[in-house]
Amino acid sequence: MPEFEHTKWRRVALALVPSAFDATGDGCGDPSPAQHMKASHDESEKLDHELEAARQRISDLEAELRRTRAELAHTTDSASARIALSIAQKVRRLVPPGSGRQHLLHTAASRTLVLVDQGPYALVESIRRARRLRRAIGVADTPGARRKQYRRWLALHTPTAGELAQMRSNAEALNDPAVISIVMPVFNPDPAWLTAAIHSVLAQAYPHLQLCIADDASTEPHVPVTLERAAKDARVRVVRRDQQGGIAAASNSAIELATGDFVGFLDHDDVLRPHALYAMASYLRDHADTDLVYSDEDKLLPDGGLGAPAFKPEYSPDLLLAGNYPNHFTVVRRSLLVDLGGFREGFDGSQDHDLMLRVSERARNIGHVSDVLYAWRMAEGSTAVAADRKPLAHEAGRRAVDDALQRRGVAARVDFAPGRGLYIPRYALKGTPSIDILVIAGFSRSDEQECLASVERLSTYANRRLTVVHASERRSAAINAAAKTTSGDHIVLLDASARVITPEWLEMMLELSQRDGIGAVGARLRYSDGTVAHEGIVLGRLGVAACADQLLRVVKEVSAVSGACLMTRRDVFERAGGLDERYGATLFDVDYCLRSRGLGYRVLCTPLAELTWGEAAPGVRVDRTHRDARKLTETWQKGAGIDEPYLNRHVLWPNPLSLRLD
Repeated sequence: MPEFEHTKWRRVALALVPSAFDATGDGCGDPSPAQHMKASHDESEKLDHELEAARQRISDLEAELRRTRAELAHTTDSASARIALSIAQKVRRLVPPGSGRQHLLHTAASRTLVLVDQGPYALVESIRRARRLRRAIGVADTPGARRKQYRRWLALHTPTAGELAQMRSNAEALNDPAVISIVMPVFNPDPAWLTAAIHSVLAQAYPHLQLCIADDASTEPHVPVTLERAAKDARVRVVRRDQQGGIAAASNSAIELATGDFVGFLDHDDVLRPHALYAMASYLRDHADTDLVYSDEDKLLPDGGLGAPAFKPEYSPDLLLAGNYPNHFTVVRRSLLVDLGGFREGFDGSQDHDLMLRVSERARNIGHVSDVLYAWRMAEGSTAVAADRKPLAHEAGRRAVDDALQRRGVAARVDFAPGRGLYIPRYALKGTPSIDILVIAGFSRSDEQECLASVERLSTYANRRLTVVHASERRSAAINAAAKTTSGDHIVLLDASARVITPEWLEMMLELSQRDGIGAVGARLRYSDGTVAHEGIVLGRLGVAACADQLLRVVKEVSAVSGACLMTRRDVFERAGGLDERYGATLFDVDYCLRSRGLGYRVLCTPLAELTWGEAAPGVRVDRTHRDARKLTETWQKGAGIDEPYLNRHVLWPNPLSLRLD
């Protein structure tokens, strides 16, 4: 096919591919002890990786299309513009977002993309891989399958009328209950949506509440009528602003009405689930020193149903810098909120992110209620539909992160991450500290030589030294012995099967490892076919430890990272006592990360440093791997399993589309 035809058909395919969140994983410690699960995932990973890149590109194309559509709408004297706009509207009605027809169209487009890029044989193989993957993980990656499973989860986690009545009775019997003030800025909302938002607050099972509404000079006549009707309830307070000031100013006006112990935030077209305040109040009663608590959330789809949940991890400072993941529903201690001056103007669109960053700097503790308590309406033009519809909000978020880093005295710049509303702080290096790279070699002489050549040829960081560690089963002991012969400020463990992709990989990892509170840093590791093998390790969801690719392309906190490429400061390594030599060929890396966390350090993984990673090293004995796993479990298991704070407890693994239904 001529190149111009290839490009043309590729664009047609891309124009039909949706954006989506995907993830996969396989067992790990050293190269995977759960290889039996890896096979089915690897078969679909290659296609998934290509589609992810295509979907990211199409989000940009869709944004351009929306801008063009808006321009056409204003060109009323152009017949072609009116025709184009009419066609676009008809297509949207025929193929609504989230519908089965849209999924069929996207599936056809995805397969067209594979056919154009790789040919008919690859298309057949990709279909076979997708079928095998569905059988392996049990849940088809389709909108319909996801919504069906989520409905099952909701049925198990939605309080019954009797349970809500019991919650109300329990709350009414409390001595000195905490009052939660809900602040709601309002500007010309749909009347039905405004009514639903107000009702969702007043119908809460927790009655100790206020609803503080600030009308930001709405011009629609139904707004004052609706608010006047709501104000007949003694728990509702309303103020009308004389001039429109934007969401930050309106929210601050609503905060001035609040007298509760805590303040929660609700948009004028969203809704709280009926047990939301009860769940938050219960958490705050059990954790009296908590100043900020957030919950999981959902989206109200265009058809009115629920079906796009966000199950969030526990609090992570670096993930908050990367984006406003606490978002909805968030409750803050009012005294702290007042001390901070509420929302700051100039950050409209990302005012919540700016506030969360400032609150996190002062909060004694930050908590998470792992339950879906908030439904975010996917209205046209809302960031619930697509963050790229508000590019100014994206820039405001970047400025909020940059301002937070400056406020903390951190020398860094803030880059946009390849995802909506996401950011990557780039920390300035503190001098040129020395790095000792311990290349862990097994029986393959060629692997060792190729790894050394890769590091020497491609790495741009000069103050480094390479040391080969010949080890098979007793890796941890051999690494400790080698570390004692070196003196670098930082130590890198590097498997001999690894090959450098990013020339600045050492700089990317060093800028994180140099930070005082960081104990270990991992990289993004790819298999030779380009699929992601590792972007952090998940504990207790697929055996003891599993490599994870959560497709969140930001610097993030994780439980552990693989010793196939791990950087740590020497002072941390020595304080931890090096690696635990009771471990053999596997899981010494996971144990080291957990012990570092026990000392108060955090573990990060950066997507910016990329290397390829080979298959399992020869000579690794399965019985030794099992003994390592038993040792890790005996040492770190708490209650029903090893704690994994960075993957929501409702989400299973390796398939993040699967929810716990127990």
